[in-house]
Amino acid sequence: MKVLLRVSIFAFIVFFNAIEAQTVTTTLDVTVIDISDVNIGFNRRSDGGTPFWTNASFQSLVTEMNPDVLRYPGGTQGNYWDWSTGQFIPNTDKPWNNREVVTITQFMSVKPSATKIIYMVNLARPTPATGVDVNASEAILKSQATLDAKIDDMIDAIDEFVAQGQEPYAVEIGNEFYFGNEEGGIFHITETNGKFYSGWDATANGGAGAAIESNSKKDATDVNALFYLYQAKDVVEGIKAAYPNMKFALIGTKRGNGTSARERWNNTIFNELNTNSDFTQLKQDVYALTQHHYVNDAYNAYGVTDTNAAITDVTTAKQAIAEGIQYPLDKQLDYDQVPSDYKIWFTEYGATKDNAEDTWAAGMRHAALTYSWLSLGDKTNQLDFHHITDNNVVKTDSPMRLASAGLAAKQFMSAFSGMSEMQKINFGTNPISVGTVNSLYGYKFKSLTKETILVLNLNDTGIQNVKFDNLLTYTGTPTMTQYRSNAPWVSGVALGDTNIILNNDNISNTFNARKFSITVIEVPNQTLSFNEILIDNTSFFPNPVKDILTIHTEVQLKVVSIFNISGKEVYRTETIENKTLNLNALASGVYILKVETDKGVEYKKVVKE
Repeated sequence: MKVLLRVSIFAFIVFFNAIEAQTVTTTLDVTVIDISDVNIGFNRRSDGGTPFWTNASFQSLVTEMNPDVLRYPGGTQGNYWDWSTGQFIPNTDKPWNNREVVTITQFMSVKPSATKIIYMVNLARPTPATGVDVNASEAILKSQATLDAKIDDMIDAIDEFVAQGQEPYAVEIGNEFYFGNEEGGIFHITETNGKFYSGWDATANGGAGAAIESNSKKDATDVNALFYLYQAKDVVEGIKAAYPNMKFALIGTKRGNGTSARERWNNTIFNELNTNSDFTQLKQDVYALTQHHYVNDAYNAYGVTDTNAAITDVTTAKQAIAEGIQYPLDKQLDYDQVPSDYKIWFTEYGATKDNAEDTWAAGMRHAALTYSWLSLGDKTNQLDFHHITDNNVVKTDSPMRLASAGLAAKQFMSAFSGMSEMQKINFGTNPISVGTVNSLYGYKFKSLTKETILVLNLNDTGIQNVKFDNLLTYTGTPTMTQYRSNAPWVSGVALGDTNIILNNDNISNTFNARKFSITVIEVPNQTLSFNEILIDNTSFFPNPVKDILTIHTEVQLKVVSIFNISGKEVYRTETIENKTLNLNALASGVYILKVETDKGVEYKKVVKE
């Protein structure tokens, strides 16, 4: 019996290895998704302790990660932010506590030149520049005069960005007012004797004005959301008068329990935009609605007894990583609830549960989250990891080093940045890793200059001979970069540690997706002329564009040409005033910009609205 058992085990191992060594077939999903206007990046945040934005090694790491976008000032801090000082407004409920001061000038000195800016305006509180005391009466804080002063201050901030070299491509109007808490400033819902007060009725009390009384906090949330829309309407009108091509995002939220304040906020925003004639123009001007999502301690996809227990082995590491795929899939209804008129900006996402802190599993989970949010559909238009100075992004050694999520972001952006199309990869052999989550997930990205392939292996089993050459249309020589770990539960790791392994295999038609790996394969388009040296020294905004396109570059522009999708040149100029192009005469559609500079030639995809 023992001999037979040994023979059986040996036969199984031989069989398993034979399967493993077979070529894994791949195909592309038929759906080609336009990602020319999709951005992936980070929030900026000020914390105490180690300074980041004055640290030269941090600046190098930001350049290495190459984010499409950075959100300034970012998150709840924005509801207290004074852009002119780069810190909180004094004398509020949120003390500064020696956080890192980051002015627009300092922010811009670190931001890579091609990285876009989202400016999250402070609608919650007046800055000192408005001349309004942050602790003034409710009547003053909610008055039209104070709102007008805030709008002037917002425009001054945008002027400062422009003076520092780049206009923000979008304005996000406030942060998380649906909570109705003190952090929301003028959107704080107060309670007195069982009644709830929010919003503002300027005609009450003989014209002195008063907050509106409601019988429940949910009813008060309806009032707050409507009050927010009227405030946002004026903000958009004011900023558009100065910056007509600006994009705008309004506050939305993920769903709650079905009848929560979150639903009440969303329903009011959606319904009022759709039916209230006061918001006809605002509806046209709003490009996106925001949502914030975190894998938190309460999230438990796999029946773990202690959801916050630190990962310690292969099983718990796989579970933590698989959460990155599963969480967005579990939030499909949050995606579906947003009307198709709008894009969704996930301006905060990540993991607040610390079961995988400082481990390679945290990086794999970050890559899996990013992959999975993109998979929900083409309403997904922006993904901002919760903040760029997170300990899972940057390890504060001297010099600073990329931690696991920062390295994962670098890998993802090396495949994604500057690309115009995306297709999902299907794998002929794809074992289950955890629950219903597979081992392999991948996308192929494409631009005029190159194609890239991104593949995640979330499992503890390497998968050999994954075919990729059939997925490509370009014929350049493929190069592979793969980061992986044999023990993704080990904490305290960063790039350069032995627990994070780099592989640069020579490949031609297949590659090995090693266990717990993030692989990027790049193939250049060799049909481009040899003399057309490709550069990446320019950025363009807005994109999509209605009329005026601004070119941001530090090199000398010579000629700009525009081609339609058939390859016909439809625009050409050698006279580029103020680095702007007037594309009003072009029909709506997709175009390729060819920019010739003193450093070479660059191609970009531009959408004309």
